[in-house]
Parts: sequence; C-alpha cells; structure tokens
Amino acid sequence: MNSALHHRPRIAVSACLLGQRVRFDAGHKLDRFVSDTLSKVAELEPICPEVLAGMPIPRPTIQLRSTGQGVRLVQSKNPEVDHTEQMTAVAHEQAERLDGRIAGLVVQRKSPSCGLERVPVSRGKGVPALREGVGMFVKHFSARCPLIPIEEEGRLNDPVLRENFLERVYALDRWNRLPPDDVAGFIEFHASHKLNLMARGSDAYRALGRIVAGVTRATLAERRAAYIPLYMQTLAERVSRKRHVNVLQHVLGYFKKALSPEDKAELLAVFESYRREETPLSTPVVLLKHHLRRHPNAYLNRQHYFRPYPDALALRAQV
Repeated sequence: MNSALHHRPRIAVSACLLGQRVRFDAGHKLDRFVSDTLSKVAELEPICPEVLAGMPIPRPTIQLRSTGQGVRLVQSKNPEVDHTEQMTAVAHEQAERLDGRIAGLVVQRKSPSCGLERVPVSRGKGVPALREGVGMFVKHFSARCPLIPIEEEGRLNDPVLRENFLERVYALDRWNRLPPDDVAGFIEFHASHKLNLMARGSDAYRALGRIVAGVTRATLAERRAAYIPLYMQTLAERVSRKRHVNVLQHVLGYFKKALSPEDKAELLAVFESYRREETPLSTPVVLLKHHLRRHPNAYLNRQHYFRPYPDALALRAQV
C-alpha cells in the first residue's frame, strides 16, 4: 500500500485558532481539532493577517462595509479608518510567500479578514447586514493562490467537508513535491490518483488523462500548467456514496479471479450496507485493503484512494 504519507504537509492556520492571543480583544479562538489532531499530521504555520496589516492588540473591531467604492474593510465605529489597502497588500505578500510552500489554509469563520463565506457586510447604521461577504484577506489570497484549499474551522466540523479538505491538502502537497521537470513523475501522479478522480466521475479522469497523454519534456511545462487547476477543481467536488460504491465495485473487478464466491458476496453486501448509510466508508475500504494484502496488485497498491491522508485522522470512519 502507498507509504508516501510520512511527509507532513504545511498548512497555514489563523493564529487565533492555535491559541495565540491575537484577536481584537487580546483573546483567542483555540480549535481542538486543529491544535490537537491536525497538528499531529501536518506542520501548522500560524498567520494573523490583521496583525500583519499593522493593527495593534487589542484593537477596535473591524467590519466589511458596502460603499460606493465597493466592499471595504473599515473600523466598525469609525468607518473613516479604512484598512482595505493594507489588508490587500498583506494578502498579496503572503500569497507570494506561501504559494508552493503550503498545501492548505484554515481560517476563522465570520472574520472580516479571514472568513471564507457568509461574512456580514454592513450597509450602514440601522440597515441589516448582508451575510454574503468573504474576508478581505481570503478574497485576495485565494485570487492569487487558487490551487490552495481553504476551509473554515467551523466547516471542518462537517465530516464530509473535513474529509474533502484533507484529501485536497495531501494531494496538493504531493504535487508541490513533484519535480517540475519530471515527466515520469507527472504521469505517475495522474495514474496513482485514478480512483480519487473516478470518484468524481469518469469525465474528469478522461479530461485529465488527455492532458497527460503523450507528454514529453518539451511539452511538460504547458501540460502541467493545464493539468493542476483542473485536477484541484475536480478534487474539490464532494463525492456521493453512489460514486464511492462505483469505485469500490471497480476495485472488486481486479479480484474477480482471486476471491471465492463467498468473499465476493461479503464485499458486495458491505458495499450495499455503505450505500444505505449503515456503515462508514472505512468499512468497505478496510476490507478491500485486507484482500489487497492477500492478493497484491501493483496498480492498486499505488492508488492514493486507499489512503489519501494518514490513518490517524480516521476521517473515513465518519463519512
């Protein structure tokens, strides 16, 4: 089974989620999943855009505010104090520093600088805020680094979102460590993620396969540039149980001559139990890995689908 997961990817994290007292009130928002679990399998790099933008601790609260010049990042009680330009500059500086160096970003929800979605946007005194904003830092950082997965700590409480985020983090980390002039490595990267891509539908796998097909050293840079945005976009899609069952059945096809009728019937029953939401994904995957140890297959052994991130995270026991 693939053993490349001893490497710990680097993930940038809002510093307050790691217990650092950098918030406006000199407090923190320590998140136990991030600090206690994620820290065991990844290198966490704290980042506080507001402090980087020169704001003191403690400091007046800030908000996103809709103006005639668009959405601005301003002081809540004194909108004349505008931090938009400083925060935009910080986002661009950090994007330049972190692109290719980190494989993920975890941010604090609802933050006017770091929130990923539904951040309140003020429309002035006495008018209800619209919960449709994106934190100013995240907005500009993600525009500069579209490949880097970004997730809020609150959304990581959702097992499906958590699993998807970590799958993307570890995939991007593998890509970042792939030498840019390695033709064989590029081809192998695609081949070893076939099942992960199939879980998103055969169209995506075929489209990416066409980019890889016939690649040479002369075309490698162009093919890589076309491949990775579509790959990360594809991996961002949530996988339904039906799609996972399709992949599991595909894998079972590799054992059709090796397994007894009883073993096949057991696997099919477990697949159906998973489809009916009676068991988590870890159950059929563990059973398939058991048969793979008994009946080794070089192609399946390379597939990251069986272990897209460290087992210590136990994410598939929850989806």
